[in-house]
Amino acid sequence: MNTTPTRIILTRASEANRPWRRVLEAAGAEVLVMPLVRFESLSLPRDLDPGTFDWILFTSPQGARAFCDAGLKPGKALVGALGGGTAATLAACGLTDDLGTRARDGAELARMFVETVTAPASILLPGPEKRPAEPRAGLTAAGFTVTELALYRTDSVPPTDLPPSPFADGDVVFFCSPSAVTSFVNAYTERPPCIAIGTTTDTAAREAGFPVTKADDPSLDGMAHACNLDLKTES
Repeated sequence: MNTTPTRIILTRASEANRPWRRVLEAAGAEVLVMPLVRFESLSLPRDLDPGTFDWILFTSPQGARAFCDAGLKPGKALVGALGGGTAATLAACGLTDDLGTRARDGAELARMFVETVTAPASILLPGPEKRPAEPRAGLTAAGFTVTELALYRTDSVPPTDLPPSPFADGDVVFFCSPSAVTSFVNAYTERPPCIAIGTTTDTAAREAGFPVTKADDPSLDGMAHACNLDLKTES
């Protein structure tokens, strides 16, 4: 993206938008908060003990938040994160990113993990009920035992719960999930420029007809950089 946006539209869930809004406004950006997704917590398996795994890999900030909100602990398991935003959320929960890589998507996380850790090892993947094949597919192919733990369900906000078209020239939409893209498309005919946080969101936005720039890093800093905005503080 060649120009700095007049206004940034945040589309994550309400609780996730608040810290991003503070950082963006501190950097001088005008922000419109328009949540397009909601999260519903799911019941945990009774016999699950995260500490029995060798590694726990988090692929999104929401996965990290849901893990901590459920009262789960890594125990002796090592922890890894996809991207700076997820690592920052882990840190806010008091957890350390032992892997220390900065992958841009699930496939890259799998490749980086395989390059760093020798199989066999058991891996827990906390996250949403529905998720992309990666990093599970790449990790499994490399000889790791992978268990996916569904902690929450992601729902698109229905059009009836969204405001009439609020968009203006110079707006840029921050999309952080394919579900947010779907919610937008179901409610509005406009296709303003957008920043996609990662590969699956980028693909969904392009298929829906948006002019898309993909963030180099799946974090607020990466998304701001993609639209030439210099943040004053880290998210």
